[in-house]
Amino acid sequence: MTKIELCIERLLQGTFELKALNLLFVFQVNCPGCFIYGFPLVNQLYWRYRDSGLNVLGLATAFEDFDYNTAENTQLLLTEKKTVGATRKALGENYSQSIDFPIAVDCLITAAKLESPENMKFLCEAIVGFDNLKRTQQEHLCQNIKACLQRTHQASATFSLNQLPGTPTFLLVDQNLQLLEGWFGHTNEATVIDLLERYTGALTA
Repeated sequence: MTKIELCIERLLQGTFELKALNLLFVFQVNCPGCFIYGFPLVNQLYWRYRDSGLNVLGLATAFEDFDYNTAENTQLLLTEKKTVGATRKALGENYSQSIDFPIAVDCLITAAKLESPENMKFLCEAIVGFDNLKRTQQEHLCQNIKACLQRTHQASATFSLNQLPGTPTFLLVDQNLQLLEGWFGHTNEATVIDLLERYTGALTA
């Protein structure tokens, strides 16, 4: 089972703590899809399961457009419902829905820190089949990853270390950050609820 690396720079709303079952919603404020397919669903899940053992948490991140995807713009979204960039073009100046669940900000990190021995070990070993490669192949792969990181001036630690595919990303984890389920982008609401029912049902069984 994969363990998620979670790095938080600051808390913006609510109490951000892990419980037995957690749904981590990873988003960018400059991501219209996060507002169309993410926030409405996650807000609904927060209210539906808040007494059934599911802990819903939001993590604002950035893998592009670092001038838009900032902690300050996320705070403006939460306090004044202000949108930015592509989200503003798609949805207007203000976001009409409330955001009720806890929100924290992913930790910004430089490439130099991202390629620390501990992080490189985590990144390489997270690759499927890495342990089955010959040592020379492993070293070559790690060198390629390091070279890629060196071309990156800025990154978000949680997003980068877990090699997430984009936003919105949804990660279902336990209190030890072991990944139970994960999916990316738009997923049918009924499918998500069916999946969550299996896990919340196990908690109350």
